[in-house]
Amino acid sequence: ALKLAFQYDSRVLVEQGVNAREIEIGLLGNYDVKSTLPGEVVKDVAFYDYDAKYIDNKITMDIPAKISDDVVAVMRQNAETAFRAIGGLGLSRCDF
Repeated sequence: ALKLAFQYDSRVLVEQGVNAREIEIGLLGNYDVKSTLPGEVVKDVAFYDYDAKYIDNKITMDIPAKISDDVVAVMRQNAETAFRAIGGLGLSRCDF
């Protein structure tokens, strides 16, 4: 993997893998921000790369994600708060 990465750049960042769910919330707005229900990236692969996502169709989305209503409310509030904190305008996505 490192040999391949160094073919594209002279600097490479290596991080420990984390086996976790990937949840995302869409945000839209300027000063009146609206957020979507969360979606979950569902992977049928060991390594989530460009080919898996765009070529091999090994990635699907569960929308809405299977999360309790209480957790969804907190996630949406946190996403909206972060969007406002960075001065977000237009369309954005917040990943959890």
